[in-house]
Amino acid sequence: MGRMATARLTPAPRWAAALPLLVVVPMLAIAFALGTHAIIFPEGAALAMGVWSLALPGWSRSRWHVAALPPLCALLGVLLVRLELPVALAAILGATIALLVLQALDSRLAPAMSAAALPIVFDVDELSYPLAVLVICVVIAAAMPWLSRRRGPPAAPGDAIGRYPWSVVAGGLTAIAAWVLLGSELLALPVAALAPPLFVSALEWLGQRACTLRRGLRRWALLVGAALAGGLATELIATPWLAGAVAVLATLALMWLLATPHPPALAIALIPQLLYSPEPLDYTVAIAAGAGALYLAVLAVHRLALAPQAAEGA
Repeated sequence: MGRMATARLTPAPRWAAALPLLVVVPMLAIAFALGTHAIIFPEGAALAMGVWSLALPGWSRSRWHVAALPPLCALLGVLLVRLELPVALAAILGATIALLVLQALDSRLAPAMSAAALPIVFDVDELSYPLAVLVICVVIAAAMPWLSRRRGPPAAPGDAIGRYPWSVVAGGLTAIAAWVLLGSELLALPVAALAPPLFVSALEWLGQRACTLRRGLRRWALLVGAALAGGLATELIATPWLAGAVAVLATLALMWLLATPHPPALAIALIPQLLYSPEPLDYTVAIAAGAGALYLAVLAVHRLALAPQAAEGA
């Protein structure tokens, strides 16, 4: 499938930053009513922000990609859990297959990778998980004509709308695999340190031209703040949908303060809902360690491999 030019998507007004609440509140309320965590898809909030509020070109170019790819990868993740493979192997395999699917379909919809890895990392084997992901993604895709407005001219050839460069895929998977093996096998860190939205954040950063230390530090601070907000909200507020809404709003406020609109932070803020109220400080430290390690690995890949390639091609 070629990289066809497509109309750009105009970001919604500032008030639209809160649109992910349309996904978060019903999702958590239904999960609480049914007494199950298996239908919680934290990356749904990130996807809603990226598609509805920010209209990220790589995420918004295809409605059917939004509707179909994350559920497909979520089903893959559940099947890998049921194979009872070692967690590290299954997580690396899930991320790899998901990225290959995206490459085959000429897509940068990175949340699909998180959808595949999340059930593996957090041990979710119920088929209700991919079904919930399907419902959430269909809703997001169906609302795109109203919540994301198109404008011309067509996207420029250099815009990030097609598949990732293979060098980015290889570098991103190397960083992710190295951290999964180090964090889970050698250091035996809490599972939160391997939170799949961190994989998305690292890959998205590597795929941008502005892969700089300064930007990485801002994103790291945002992810750490989102983790603290999510952990505190989950511990202090007994009602899940209200805790999730507070965590999302606090993370959006932090994005504004840091001038860093980064959708994976919303998913990080919601993961405590999956972990049955983890101790906020422990969760925050785990996210800080995971984000820091992945960002350092990505920065090393960029400076040692990708930057020299770009300089030679210039």
